[in-house]
Amino acid sequence: MIQSLLLTAALKLAPSLSEPAIDSLARATSSLEFAFSSKRRKAVESNVAWITESGRLPGNAPQVRHTARAIFESYHRFLLEYLSQRSLGSLALDLKFRFEGMELLYEALSRGRGAVVAAPHVGNWELAGIAMARLGHRVHVVTGVQFHPRLTGAARALKGRERILVSTPQDGFRPLLGTLREGGIVVLLADGDVFTRSVETEFFGRRVPLPVGPALLARRARAPILFAHAERRPAACHVVSFDGMVAPDPALPVKEDLLRLTRRVAEHQECTIAAHLDTWCIFRPLFPEHHAA
Repeated sequence: MIQSLLLTAALKLAPSLSEPAIDSLARATSSLEFAFSSKRRKAVESNVAWITESGRLPGNAPQVRHTARAIFESYHRFLLEYLSQRSLGSLALDLKFRFEGMELLYEALSRGRGAVVAAPHVGNWELAGIAMARLGHRVHVVTGVQFHPRLTGAARALKGRERILVSTPQDGFRPLLGTLREGGIVVLLADGDVFTRSVETEFFGRRVPLPVGPALLARRARAPILFAHAERRPAACHVVSFDGMVAPDPALPVKEDLLRLTRRVAEHQECTIAAHLDTWCIFRPLFPEHHAA
């Protein structure tokens, strides 16, 4: 109930908010959700607890509850940032984006088979998709219900404004393969729960089911997988970083290659999440006890 009310308010208010107002409102609304959404809070805290104990974080392990609060605040800021784009013109949008590692993107696309981009729920991943579309690339994403049923229509309208193609898991691979054949980019969030097939691989020291979609799509299309993430920086700047690339190996048996590719995706996701844990917005328990190593 509390989440529904907060999201409805965000939809109405976001287009008129300044950046300082977005920061203030995100702190206020995230505090409310953190206090009253016990299921989501416990899921985030359990994920953060495992990651901090895994030994994979750089430096000293952060305090679990403090990090969980920061994740809720990052998600609310992300939501307001994304919905506020409805009030911005082209120039204002373009000034928000910076890119790093673009040579990897252009190298991947030069092969003529498009590119599968695997990214985690870090920073503002929705703005990252808009940023790539605004460069002139054909961008295709896969989503389910976005944020909340009340907000799905508004979220898809923003994608439509930028000519971003949208599929659901039920649509299958055919539309995605069509985009790749045309030299486009398919963006998949590879740490989420919107998938139809998964494989188990090591993730922060546990065996965790992760989506096999990026690997399977890359294998079928003979397209490379690009590892990428979004990062929020000072002065309301959003950076889209391309961090690495791996290609399918047709000489390998399909199952072996899918496991290899998914493992590489997991390794890059792990590095990105470890470096940006306080903006990693996953609200389901990812590390079940029975998968302990």
